[in-house]
This record gives sequence, C-alpha cells and structure tokens, in this order.
Amino acid sequence: MDIGWYLRRLRRMSIAEIAWRTRTALIQQAWRFSTPQAPAVGSVTWNGAKLPPLEHIDPTAQQHLLNCAEGILVGRWPVFGHNFDTAPADPDWHRDVRTGIRSDPTLYCFAVPYRDPQQVGTVKYVWEPSRLHHVTLLAAAYHRSGDERFARHAAEHLKSWWRGNPPLRGIHWLSGIEIGMRLIAFVWTRRLLGDWPGVADLFERNPDFLLQLHHHERWLASLYSRGSSANNHLIAEVAGLFIATTAFSGTPHQARWAALAAGILEQEALTQTFADGLNRELAFGYHGYVLGLLLLAALEGEAAGRPLSDDCWHALTRMADALAANLTRDPAGTLQAPRQGDGDDAFALLVDAPGRGPWSPLLELASTVLGARDWWPKPADSSFLAKTAASLARTRRDHQLRPARRPNVFKEAGITFLRTEDDAISARIDHGPHGFLATAAHGHADALSFELTIGGQPVLIDPGTYCYQGEPEWRRYFRSTLAHNTLEIGGADQAVQAGPFLWSTQPTSWIESMRGIEDGDQAEITVAHDGYRRLDPKALHFRRLVLDRQTQRLAVTDWVEAEAAAPVRLAFHFHPAVAVALDGYQARLSWAGGAAVMDLPEKLSWAFHRGAERPPLGWFSRAFGEKMPTTVLIGSGEMSQGERLETRLVSGGGEAPTGTRGLKEIPA
Repeated sequence: MDIGWYLRRLRRMSIAEIAWRTRTALIQQAWRFSTPQAPAVGSVTWNGAKLPPLEHIDPTAQQHLLNCAEGILVGRWPVFGHNFDTAPADPDWHRDVRTGIRSDPTLYCFAVPYRDPQQVGTVKYVWEPSRLHHVTLLAAAYHRSGDERFARHAAEHLKSWWRGNPPLRGIHWLSGIEIGMRLIAFVWTRRLLGDWPGVADLFERNPDFLLQLHHHERWLASLYSRGSSANNHLIAEVAGLFIATTAFSGTPHQARWAALAAGILEQEALTQTFADGLNRELAFGYHGYVLGLLLLAALEGEAAGRPLSDDCWHALTRMADALAANLTRDPAGTLQAPRQGDGDDAFALLVDAPGRGPWSPLLELASTVLGARDWWPKPADSSFLAKTAASLARTRRDHQLRPARRPNVFKEAGITFLRTEDDAISARIDHGPHGFLATAAHGHADALSFELTIGGQPVLIDPGTYCYQGEPEWRRYFRSTLAHNTLEIGGADQAVQAGPFLWSTQPTSWIESMRGIEDGDQAEITVAHDGYRRLDPKALHFRRLVLDRQTQRLAVTDWVEAEAAAPVRLAFHFHPAVAVALDGYQARLSWAGGAAVMDLPEKLSWAFHRGAERPPLGWFSRAFGEKMPTTVLIGSGEMSQGERLETRLVSGGGEAPTGTRGLKEIPA
C-alpha cells in the first residue's frame, strides 16, 4: 500500500467527498457480511422497445460484422493487442490475457488487490472482456442473419459470466463503470435477441439473471461516483442504471432508481460539457465515449416515454457538433480524431465490427438522431449502431442556434484550429484547462502542444496513451511534457504527476491574442501557460503560431518570461508514416504522397530519437496497449528572457528524402 498516494489523493478531496467515501466504506463493510439475495419476484418485465425492420445497411459493413461473429465462435476476440479466447462455452473471466495471471474469483470484491499486478495482472485487461462487447456483437450478428449459432453462443457466455461472478465476489464487482457497461450489454443483448425463442428464459424468467440485474442496479444506486471521481465513470454508471431500470421493470426500487439515474444524467450532461460542446476531461477519446453513453440513455428514455430534459438534449447536440468539427479524414478516407489526453478505445455499445473504429458509427448515430450540419464530414459507410439505436425513437432536431459553418475556436475548452478551408494544412492547438475536477485524471502535461495534419496525413502527433496501470515508467512518459509537441523547462513536466490518475499541480493556460482564425490569408494565435511558475526561477511559456493559408506555411515562435536563464527542451513528434531526415537545422519530411520541410531553431542543439527505452522517448501508441517506435526531434539548450525560438514548416518542400543524410543520432 502506497500511503503517500493515499495522502496525496485525500488532499484533492472536499469535505463532502470525504463524507461520501466514508459512507461508501461503511456500506462496503456491511455488504461483506451479507448474502446477496435475488429480489422477491418470480420474473421481471421486458419494457425495451422492439427493433423495427431495419433499412439497408452497407453490405461490406454487414459482412465484417458476420465475419467478426464467426471469429468469436472459434475463439478470436482482440483485447488491447492480445486475444481473449471466446471459443469455450465457459471462458476464463478472471485471467489477464496479457500476463496470464488469474485473480481469485472467490474474494470479496472490495478486498481484491486490483492495483497489484503481481496478484491480479493488469486490471484493465481483466475487466475489458467482461464488458461483454463480444456478446452484443454476437447478438447483432444473430439479428442480421438469423443464425442461431450466434444467439446460442451469446447465451452461453452470459450464463457463464453469471455463474462465475456471483454478486460481490471477485474483481468484476469493484468498479462502477464496469458494472454500468455490463447493464448496457444485458439490455442490448436482450433487444437484439428479441426474435430468438429462448430469449425470455435467458432473461426475464431466469433467476440467475434476476439476481445479477438486481445487484448490478443496487451497487450503482448505492455507490455511484462522487466528487473528484465524478467524471466519465459517473456517466457510465448512471447511463447503465437508467437504461436497465427503463428496459426492465419489476425489480424492487426500479422506479426510484430510474428517477435517480435520470436526474444525475441530466445534471452531468451539463456539468461535464463545456458550453462550446467539448467534454471537460479534455481527453478526446472520452468525449466520444460520453456522447455515445448519453445518446443511448436518451434514446432509451424516448422509446419508453421517459424522456430526458431538453437541456440534456441541447448538450448532446453541442457535443455532436464539437465531435464533427474535430474529426478529420486521413488519405485513406478514415475518420480520425485528435489524441489529446488519455484514451482507451472505449465504446459505449459495440454492435459493429470493431476494426471500423468508433468515430464513423458514432458520427452516423449522432447525425441520424440529432441532424447533421452541412459542414459535417460524412461517415464512411452505413453503421449498424446508427440504424438500430436511432430506430428506438423519433429524431430530435435541436432548434437552438447551431454553427452554420465548422467552428475553429472552442474558447472554454481551450482548443483552436488554424487551418485552410479544405484541410490542406491544419493545426490543432491546446491552450485549455489541464483536465477535469481536482485530480484531472485523464489529462496530460500538454499545454500549448499542437497536432498537425497536411492533406489529412497526420504529421506532428500526440503520441497517445499506451497504458494506465502496471507500467508506471511508461505511464509517466506518455503523460509527460516531453512526450508532446511543446516546450519543457527545467527538465520538469508542466504539472506534477502524483499518481497514474492524479496531478498535484495544474497549469493555467490563456490566449494573449488571435486574429484571422475563421478566414483571411493568415491565421494567428498567441497563447501562454503558467505551469512553470513553481520552479526557481519562475517561468512562463509563450507560443505564437501563424498559418499562411496561401503558401501553406506554419511558423511557431516560443519564448519564456523568467528571471534567469533556464534549460529547455523543444520536442516535435512525428507520425510513424513520416520519414524524417535531419540535416543541420533543417528536417526534411516525407510520406506517401507528400513532403514538407522544417527549419528548426538554431539556438538549440538538435538530436534524433526513436524507440529509446531507458528512459522512454520516441514512441507512438495508435491504440490502448500498443506502442511502436516513431521519430522525435529534441532541441536542447538554454533560454533567457527576450530570446525567441523560431520554427518554420512549409508543406511540399521539393524532393522527398530517401534516407538520413547528415543525421546525427544521440541516444536518449
């Protein structure tokens, strides 16, 4: 047990949160000595809306779905780059697919040492299969094909999970977000298997299901997240509770718990969303995850005659517009999202083959339910998620004022785009808050960092997340300032990492000036942050970015305000598809179909790094649990007040480099 971590965590809590956590601990102790009982009812009633006959979906997407379901039958289900064997009727739900370590399924859930990888493995790899996404995908395949093999295998895995995870026993009963996600999977599996003859015996008339349903709901109604933990976890918890208590009736307290969940959802949709539509965690992967959860809950309420508030629907519309404005299309035509902050590739519901990624199905769902604007990108193909979920209720067209053109400024979230109308060149600059609530759990030390695409090709990138638990050195690196396209001062992060989901300091960023952001020959913004005021000497970092839309040139100027000279490191991280040749103070970049040239500040000494491990430097994580080497250029030196670091990039730049002529490589 790390006492220091607990003390640091305690300092981020309010008195009200400490009181709530004390209450939670008392409930957990009381439950330890109780025997979970099924509700005193013989059955429950399925109230969930029946899916109408679906209109045509893209045949390629349907074939991908059926192929994926066939893979599940023979044991292929990817979990963060590893395989969870789905072939047996009774899979091992407690084994970490990465390390092979198996947690004890008989332990009281709140006694499971889930932070200890030696005893349970890496907990996220254990939890992920029990979100039961593969079960909803099997149910979707049955719904589309009528093939009973898919329905029977889905039923076998649900029964296996219920047998192997009795209430309050084992690792799968200690996290509210996982419990909420399972409730959504239960409801949607029931819905998609609606025409299967055995569906009522599997759900409504099954004592094992009644026991699970009641205790999933009771857990969430009693122990939902509060205070500094009330981020996307809370929305997942109450979305699951609302969806389950709306779709199934007859359990004790069902109506009261549905009202509780609806009230929290309506409040959190506003609390966790900036007025400009972006999620307050400032981790874009969670923006999509939360939007998906809220849309599913809102549609369930509409279908059952229990609609969420108009204010909640307005927030959903703002979130959808913000989603569309932040998506770009890569040269292959795939929708790509910013990689700001943490991301773990979470889906609210999976009924499409996962290889398609979350963005196209989510955008199509939002478009179908809320109405797309003319400037929205078009989804790549037809999504089963959009067709099924949107069929539950009428389309909600928000009549509040919506942007007539794609916005480039998200003032509250601190995100600004400098880009051409056709995205020939686009820079997304982060000058917003560090994160959400006292812990800023999913934020990174990335103030004033930017991501750059040229012709849809990611060139300067945010390296991503890679891991949450189990590998602290890698967790620290991917969240660090040096892992982002910004300036490190004094060899320190802009904010102090106090744990894998905890920051003990948080920088404040602001805009000094901006002009020409929406149109004109040049777009310019000057931003700053105070994360290094804690150093001795104190320092402020300023950055100006200027995009010449006509020549497709980007100029980046960095300077500091400090009482004395300070050591600095300026980092530029490149997408793995970009070849980089460093020749003196010029970097020549090339990729399939494009090239660019960067002139680097001559004040600094530049070095090329790729795939270093001690310490980590030069890595890219395209998906959670995966990492691959990539190129980073680091300029090191010293800066005094009044000095400027000038970096200039021009798209094109002549003949593409074929090697690394003149390259000086220095170990990290």
